[in-house]
Amino acid sequence: MPDTFVDANHLFDLRGKSAIVTGAARGIGRAIAEGLASVGVAVALADRLEAGLRETEQAIIAHSYRGVAVVTDLSRPEDRAALVERAIGAFGRVDILVNCAGVTQGAPSEIYPIEAWDLTLTVNLTAIFHLCQLVAQDMIPRRAGAIVNVSSIGGALGFPNNPAYQASKSGVLGLTRALATDWAKYNIRVNALCPGYTHTDMTEKSFRDPHANAARASRTMMNRWGQPEDMVGPVIFLASDAASYVTGVDLFADGGWITAGLTEWQL
Repeated sequence: MPDTFVDANHLFDLRGKSAIVTGAARGIGRAIAEGLASVGVAVALADRLEAGLRETEQAIIAHSYRGVAVVTDLSRPEDRAALVERAIGAFGRVDILVNCAGVTQGAPSEIYPIEAWDLTLTVNLTAIFHLCQLVAQDMIPRRAGAIVNVSSIGGALGFPNNPAYQASKSGVLGLTRALATDWAKYNIRVNALCPGYTHTDMTEKSFRDPHANAARASRTMMNRWGQPEDMVGPVIFLASDAASYVTGVDLFADGGWITAGLTEWQL
C-alpha cells in the first residue's frame, strides 16, 4: 500500500449539505436542527407544533444560517410528501434525513387504547418508513445520502406501561437494518440513534420528580440525565464522512445505561 498521509480535516465537514429534521419544534429535534444548521447544513424543519417550529426557524436565521419551517402532521401521508417536496424545492436535494419526531402515550398493556396504539405506530414507525422512501427517491440517482432514525433505549429494553412506544421504537431498529441492507448498493447509509433519558417536554414530569429523576440518573454510568444537545454530536457523526463505513448500526447515546450492570451510584 502507498505510504500516504491521512488527513482527517474533512471528515466532519457538512457545509453545503441539506437536511430534513422532523420534530424540530422542541427538544432533541430542535437541538439537532440547530446543530446541523450551525455547521453549514441547510435544514428543512418539520413539526406539527407551528409556534415552536417558527421559533426554531427564527433562531437559525438569526444566527445567519439556513432553515425553512414546514408545518407537518406526520400522521398524514400527504403532509410527508409535501415536506420532502418543499425541502427539495428549497435546497435542490436532500442529503440528510433525521427522523426525530415521536409521540408517547402511556397506559398498562391490558387496557391500552387501540387508538393510542394506532397513532403511536403511525407517527413513530410508519411515517419514518414513508419519509425514508420519499427521500430515497432523491438520494438513489445521486448514489449518496445519510439517514438517521431516532429510536430509544426503549427500543432495546423493557419498560413498563407503554407497549406502543416500545413496539414502535423496536420497529425503528428493525426498519433501520432493513433499509441499510437494501440501500447500501446506492451508497445510502441508514443508522439509528438511541437516546437514553433526556430532559425534554416529553420527560418533564419524571425529571421534576426527585425520586424518578434520581432513579433514572443512577441507572447510567455517568449519573446524569441527557440533554438535547448531547444528541447533536452523534447525529453529525452519523451524517458525515466520519461514518462513511458505518451503516445499519444502533448508536446508544444514553450515558452508559444499556451496558451498565451495577454502578457505583447504586451501591
